[in-house]
Amino acid sequence: MKKIICALLAAAMLFSLTSCLGRGTGKSITYAIDASPSTLDPQYASETGAKIIINNVFEGLVRLDSDGKIIPGIAEKWEISKDGLTYTFKLREGTEWYCPSSFKTQYGEEFYNKFVDEKVRAADFVYACRRTVDPAIQSPCAGRMMVISGASEIYSEKADMNTLGVAAPDDTTLIFHLTEPCEDFLSRLTESEFMPCNEEFFKAMKGRYGLTKNSLLCNGPFYLSFWNPEKDGQVTIKRNKYYAGKQTVQPVSVQISFDSDGESIYKKLANGSLTASLLGPMSDIPEGVSVAKEIPDTVIGIALNCSDPVLSNANIRKALCSAIDLSLFDESENYSEANGFIPACCYAGPQTYRDRIGEQTPVIKRSFKNAAKLWKAGLEELEISTVSLTILCPDRFDSMLREQLQRWQKALGISLAISVENKTDAEIDSALNSGNYQMAVTVITAPESNAVDYLSRFSDGGFFRYDDANLQAVIRNLKTAATDDELINGCFTAEAIILREGVFFPLLSGSSKFVTSTDTSGISILDSEDTVCFINARRFD
Repeated sequence: MKKIICALLAAAMLFSLTSCLGRGTGKSITYAIDASPSTLDPQYASETGAKIIINNVFEGLVRLDSDGKIIPGIAEKWEISKDGLTYTFKLREGTEWYCPSSFKTQYGEEFYNKFVDEKVRAADFVYACRRTVDPAIQSPCAGRMMVISGASEIYSEKADMNTLGVAAPDDTTLIFHLTEPCEDFLSRLTESEFMPCNEEFFKAMKGRYGLTKNSLLCNGPFYLSFWNPEKDGQVTIKRNKYYAGKQTVQPVSVQISFDSDGESIYKKLANGSLTASLLGPMSDIPEGVSVAKEIPDTVIGIALNCSDPVLSNANIRKALCSAIDLSLFDESENYSEANGFIPACCYAGPQTYRDRIGEQTPVIKRSFKNAAKLWKAGLEELEISTVSLTILCPDRFDSMLREQLQRWQKALGISLAISVENKTDAEIDSALNSGNYQMAVTVITAPESNAVDYLSRFSDGGFFRYDDANLQAVIRNLKTAATDDELINGCFTAEAIILREGVFFPLLSGSSKFVTSTDTSGISILDSEDTVCFINARRFD
């Protein structure tokens, strides 16, 4: 079918593009991610940049529109049983994978002819789910599938793969069986791990699936046109003319470059070479761009390096945290009162984690008397009489932190010598990543909207160097949490360990700003950067 209509589509597209250019919609859409993704395998990718690309080159059973509402994707309709345990989807007939002509050059005409007219079938979703929960793969996305019957047992190697509660009775029918009702199950189906995977194509890649532009079959609004992971450059995604979704794809192509330098991104936004970006809470807004959405994804606080000979002592850390005066760290238009270690954008089930736990945030309460007691105990355990510490701090927090130094001296006395060393955010990030620091005022941003994914970044202690078997076990168990109670309790326990053990002390919360050029409309984002969608993007002259 594709071969028959190709010439007509090409002619129609040429006319359409000429018409659009005449109306001023010919300017390119450009976006920047931190770095070239390590993989675009939907069942394994965990990087934010990778998920942005996957979100635009794949189509799941359902999709989220720009308002966050569930709309049909590959599935044209679905039914949910009265007990909420069975979801039955009816797939659109004739929905096809996009097989680029470059496959013919790389793999030969026989291979190309095999997949050029290949349909997306219900079995592709079954295979994707099986891959995700396969314990041999250790997918970082497996936790979102644990509500499916049999998933937890399979992932824990206690059951056979055939017991997974996902079935395809025919090519257009897909059935999920859940262990308990899941209010956000349809939303989960929009995430990368639930994207379809053609088993025959996957096996033909022999371990290369998702590693190059020619090792991926796409079925979304765009297809992967250019990507060379071995060279710095960009990813180009182009409009998929065979896309069968409900929405009309507006841009002809999107250029996704690699850039983690905030100053560079600011300049590109200012000169118009970048269409949109997510800027941090303290970033200035360049002329020619506007704030499309604010996302409460940031926590500013004091990190303590638990591998330091002195700060490895829990009582020393707790003493320092107990003597922190939050009133010194003023709120501003960029920040608000600290609300814990997990940012407000992160969900635990159908609600955000912070909304679910309310005022129960597990914090170390300020008490100079208790701080002095803990400090004395820590010195005795370490068999030392004095401590010298250096805290890294961005200039914008310098005056606040120097007042805090006075509070520490008042509470802990002459046995503590502590100094401030001013560094840029980039220098502090480098120090944290290398472990070459004692304490630091730092900004932590959640690029994901899933509390478990956020916590998983610290399962090995993260830049705190907090090697704690209990924390590791809690986060590991979170990945197989099948019920909402297990999920919220696990997140609470993990946050409690980090805060009550003096590993990190939250000072302020902030919001990143998703900005777009003023000549652009339609680029959408929901609760985190990995939901950026370009389907409706338009840029005018």
